[in-house]
Amino acid sequence: MWRGKIEEKKAVQTEIQTEVQSLYQISQIAAKAKNLDALWQPLFDEISKIMQVDAGTLMILEDDELVRKTAKGLGDNIMKEPPIPRSKGGVSWKAVTTRDEVVINDLSASDIASQALKEGEFHSLMTVPMMVREQVIGVISIFARKGRNFSDSDVSMFRAIANQAALAIISLTSAEFLKENKKRLAELSALNQISRSVATLFDFEETLFSIIGLITKQLRGDQGVIVLFDHKEKLLKAALPAFNLTPSQVRDFRTRTDEGATGQAFCKGIPINIETIDQETKETLERAKITGVKSMLVAPLKVKSQTLGVIHVFSSKEKNFTADDLKLFNILTSSAAVVVNSSYIYQKIEEEKKKDDALLSSIGEGVLAVNDNRDIILLNAAGERITGFLQEELLGKSVESTLQILNDKKVMISREESPIAKVLTDGKPIFMNNVFLKRHDGVLFPARFNVAATHDAMDKIIGAIVVFNDITHDLEVERMKQELISIATHELRTPITGIKGYLEMILDGDTGGVNKETKEVLDEMSAINGRIADLVDDLLNIGRIEQGRIEIKPKPTNLIVLIYNCIKELSVQAKEKNLELIFNPPTDIPQILADPDRTKQILVNLIGNAIKYTPEGKKSKVEDWNEIEITLDKKGKDIVCHVKDHGLGISKEGQKQLFQKFSRVKTDQTRMITGTGLGLWITKQIVEMMSGKIWVESVEGKGSTFSFTLPQNSV
Repeated sequence: MWRGKIEEKKAVQTEIQTEVQSLYQISQIAAKAKNLDALWQPLFDEISKIMQVDAGTLMILEDDELVRKTAKGLGDNIMKEPPIPRSKGGVSWKAVTTRDEVVINDLSASDIASQALKEGEFHSLMTVPMMVREQVIGVISIFARKGRNFSDSDVSMFRAIANQAALAIISLTSAEFLKENKKRLAELSALNQISRSVATLFDFEETLFSIIGLITKQLRGDQGVIVLFDHKEKLLKAALPAFNLTPSQVRDFRTRTDEGATGQAFCKGIPINIETIDQETKETLERAKITGVKSMLVAPLKVKSQTLGVIHVFSSKEKNFTADDLKLFNILTSSAAVVVNSSYIYQKIEEEKKKDDALLSSIGEGVLAVNDNRDIILLNAAGERITGFLQEELLGKSVESTLQILNDKKVMISREESPIAKVLTDGKPIFMNNVFLKRHDGVLFPARFNVAATHDAMDKIIGAIVVFNDITHDLEVERMKQELISIATHELRTPITGIKGYLEMILDGDTGGVNKETKEVLDEMSAINGRIADLVDDLLNIGRIEQGRIEIKPKPTNLIVLIYNCIKELSVQAKEKNLELIFNPPTDIPQILADPDRTKQILVNLIGNAIKYTPEGKKSKVEDWNEIEITLDKKGKDIVCHVKDHGLGISKEGQKQLFQKFSRVKTDQTRMITGTGLGLWITKQIVEMMSGKIWVESVEGKGSTFSFTLPQNSV
């Protein structure tokens, strides 16, 4: 009896020793493993050996899935099976959820999901959860063939082994986590320092030095330099300052885009660890007298799809950089690229701003910019001089509330009708030649005022530019000029009238007879004198119109009678060119409300021009070829008069300038036709003074139709 107890005690001690020895072996395996990948297979081999089984597998719990990490004796396909989700259940998930072992000593009677287990012809199975502090981290399963059932002692041993394995796994996981955290902390520290370089964006060189110095030190390098792509020369050229390189070395370090390690990184767009310097790279270094480089890291500075250049870290040691260094280098250069790009853009913006400021300062006209809210955002030096305002006094305020905008009658233009508001709405530029603005001292001054919209890259209106200048001096010069012209033309009128009288006396024979040759000369002199008289009249009319001295006396007027009188007056000129003046008025044309003398002036000018610019009439199959037709019709409350010819016509370009001062249609055919270029301008002003409009429709080579409206007499 005592002997039986002693044997039993020895068996228990042996079992305890075996268990302790097994746990020790597992801890040793865990201590030797550098990482989890190096742990799985040795760990499971030892478990299989301790438990004396042919096959098994180890799975780790990741989120809501059991992920297989290693297996033995289950065939090659077992590791290809996907993770097992919680929803699928099964033996392994039963062990996880119950936190207890699952033992099956007759697999033939059980429903096993794994195809590998079915093909292995296993007899028994035992799965236990791996637990640390009541937390399940995975499961271990072992399988035995026929002839073996798992006993209670097997279960006890296996649970102890599983928990020891769990401790080993957690220990390595923590070590890896700590190592990764340290590494990540170093990366974050470097990234943070690079990000802080943004604060020095205003100094491009300081930014470069900060970045290249930080990265070189972080990666245990000896020297560092950034090369940037020169778009003009198509080369990669080193930029000052560099880390531990002289200015002359930086100056001479430049490569072609396909040359050496620098070119590879630039073209391929990937970081490269150069463990041994190739011949081509060595030549690029020697060209810059950079010596002693045994290994290097190169990486492109990329922002989106654009490669700005390449960053280099040199080392005097062979194979100085690891795969992890390359990964960190890639992370740091990605962040550095953004900072370098931002700094470069900032530098370019500052350069452009200085150019713009210099340009604006040199402009003699006032320049003012507003945003889409109509707030003033800029006023140049000339604008300050013209208005008396300092830029700072106007910023954030509207033009209408500060300078104001008044029309030529000195009546303030409302904010809604402001030219700035219109431009911001439709984007069409506005040119105003006679407005008034208010200076800082409250005095109004006449100004020329032009407004144009500004657009962003998407062509959206984002503001407006106003260009203005004080035209007080210009108006005074114009007044003096008009006064001079008025005096001169008045003084010319008397001798011209006298010459006309004397010529008529001679031609009428009052001074005795003249021969034919002399008469021709006198006729030409009379015509020239008449043209001079017309020019003087035109100049006098311009002066009266611009000074507001021309008098319009509207009254009920029979337009039909006026047209007949003009035709009678001009019929001689028409007959001299074999032209016929046609007028067939309708019977229902009412009287107009207009100045009859000014209306006759309009008609004489338009019909006279039609005669002047129509070639001499010839016999033609086209009946109306020699005709100049005057027609009337009613349009609303207006009467429209059309003067149609079949003459030379006017080009579209010529039509744009037609009603301006001194504008004449200049072609080979019109070169010999005399005229001042003032008649149509005067005609337009008179028509508009009588509340009418004038326009032209013309086809070059086929003739023109001049039309004007005058209001009906409503009484």
